[in-house]
Amino acid sequence: MQMYRIERFDTVVSTNELVKHGLEMGYDEGLVCRAAEQVGGYGRQGRTWSSPRGGLYQSVLLRPDVPAGQLPTLGLVVALSVRRALLSAAALMSDEVQVKWPNDVMCAEGKLAGISMEKHADGVCVGIGVNVWRPADEQPVGGKNTPAYVSEIARNGLDQAADRQSAIDFVGDEVMAVLWQRYAQWQREGFAPFVDEYNACNALSGKQVDIADRNGNVVASGPVTGVNADGSLLVGDCPVSSGEAHVL
Repeated sequence: MQMYRIERFDTVVSTNELVKHGLEMGYDEGLVCRAAEQVGGYGRQGRTWSSPRGGLYQSVLLRPDVPAGQLPTLGLVVALSVRRALLSAAALMSDEVQVKWPNDVMCAEGKLAGISMEKHADGVCVGIGVNVWRPADEQPVGGKNTPAYVSEIARNGLDQAADRQSAIDFVGDEVMAVLWQRYAQWQREGFAPFVDEYNACNALSGKQVDIADRNGNVVASGPVTGVNADGSLLVGDCPVSSGEAHVL
């Protein structure tokens, strides 16, 4: 399998836009665009992602050769990869970082990372944003989740790093090392090998939730019992696809 290659930038509109341009130009998979700052970043379903200096902002160009029905589970595998990388990079315990379906990476203090997935020009753009350092000019963030910062929960002295960008690159490199290995496994074996791991760190397990479609209509209510091999959230006995709905 071809190795990934990282291109670094200072300020960009969006690393997703750089990768989507690469897809349009026919670039091979494995291009990773990483920026110190974005002025037009966005996350899942086009939501604005605040991208000041202090965070990891990187997008990955992929061309997965899998059945169409397998593709929606890629986002869940990316979330597990980011979680595993953060556990390693910050020397955290496994119960300190969870995944909120489908692909938000959470801790007790709030949201550590968000992931976006876009099919584009015969490929996929995977956007990854991680809150590594609290920005000097922190601004209020909309949405349901309070931002949390890896440096503030790390157990290995990451918060004492003199060169913050080097620490961010360290986190980003760990994310890519884990993701690339798991992406290869996912292409070979699908999501089934990851189901138990996902359910073990599923932040919604056992919680009562309401699920709404894109128009805001509630389509399922009940306790979360896990995810299945299709990556659907099981609300009671009802499977819900991440492409169709979201948690209220």
